[in-house]
Amino acid sequence: MKSLERVRGQIMTKMAACVESFLGSWGSWPEGQQLYVGEHKALDFGRELARIALQGLLDAMGSGYCGRHYVGRDGVVRTHQTYVTKTYQTIVGEVTVRAAAYYRQGATPPCVYPLREQLGLPEGAYSQGMEEVIALSGTAGVYREALTLLNRLTGANVSVHKAETTTATWGAEAKARAKAESKRPESSRERIAATRPIRGLRRVVATDGVSVQTTERWRDAKVMVSYRIDEKGQKVGRGAYAATLHYQEDYGDLLWWLMERTEASRAETLIWLGDGAPWVWNQKAIAAPDAVGIVDFYHAADHLWTVGRAIHGKAGHERAAQRWSQKWVRTLYNGKLQALLKELARRRPRLGDPPEDCADDDPRKVLVDTQRYFTNNATRMKYKTYRASGYPIGSGVIESACRHVVSLRMKRTSVMAWHEDNAEAMLQLRSLCAGADWDRFWGFDTLWDIIRPKAA
Repeated sequence: MKSLERVRGQIMTKMAACVESFLGSWGSWPEGQQLYVGEHKALDFGRELARIALQGLLDAMGSGYCGRHYVGRDGVVRTHQTYVTKTYQTIVGEVTVRAAAYYRQGATPPCVYPLREQLGLPEGAYSQGMEEVIALSGTAGVYREALTLLNRLTGANVSVHKAETTTATWGAEAKARAKAESKRPESSRERIAATRPIRGLRRVVATDGVSVQTTERWRDAKVMVSYRIDEKGQKVGRGAYAATLHYQEDYGDLLWWLMERTEASRAETLIWLGDGAPWVWNQKAIAAPDAVGIVDFYHAADHLWTVGRAIHGKAGHERAAQRWSQKWVRTLYNGKLQALLKELARRRPRLGDPPEDCADDDPRKVLVDTQRYFTNNATRMKYKTYRASGYPIGSGVIESACRHVVSLRMKRTSVMAWHEDNAEAMLQLRSLCAGADWDRFWGFDTLWDIIRPKAA
């Protein structure tokens, strides 16, 4: 490493020249717009000072030359061959890194750069910090719009193509890490701990689907959320999320990863919330067989309003349909499901059985489907008991997740269609951002303790 005193002197000389240039230009700024010009000039000035400081530190580190031979992380001995200078785009501007290259024919990779490994430099021409802000901006908004702000603030010139590929790469890596973590072998201590519920921990796992248009076809994105509740069943803090387009291949792994990460798998009280779709309850049987299963009350109430309109569907009978629906929604809310089932059974002979080819909105089919829905989910509709126990009966959290994790970014217009791999990558990153889990997931949380130490 070069002398820090010499490097300090070089940095200060360059910074002094920057200061003189900045202060000397103010007289040419247009009157009435001096603050606007000044703040952007100051932003450029600040970035240039930061770039000078960063470049100086990189220069001080030298080339990473380790002698004639170098033993890589793979245990392979490589021989010093040359020096390679490469320019990287960082969040404060371009810097160059001159790195010693060590080579061995037939090795994979044949050439390594100890200095680049030490610095954590990616293979491409962008630093890790720059790659991260590109991925974050692409996750937050439409690429072209997000890049307008990103490029204005960083002084870079990131293209839409770069934003797309970076977001896709980070999303694919996020999924790979989550799946690997879900399959990581447990130690003996972890296996023992998994059998001991965490006293007082009350959590909810909820899941639902939302359609996403891809260039191949419409796909159903399965969204999962895990969140904590208090004794009254109210959500506490932020939830954690996961999502995937690939139900068969990835849903189970991502669900288990989410439950383990949030300790839902060890909660003393675990609630599983969802609508009446069979896949929701098939997953519960696999991942959380002992959880309290609750069908969302508001989905159930919608079914009653639908059947009320069906059996009182004649013109002029709207009030009768409203009275019937309100009565039986209250009955369900108060835990009298058997009375509701008897009412549905009593209505069926009056309408008759539906023919095989009848329409979905035929009153006879609506009644039969509703009767089947409530019969199949009867054990998950004890709403009076749930409320008394301080359990939530509404799936508003997962309904909201479908909107803010998926729809707000991935269904901006009716013609927005995604390449399937890009859509899957976007779901991974949106899920991390929605749960404020970005830094912890990537291991940046400990780095930020160094970057911005908390006041004592």
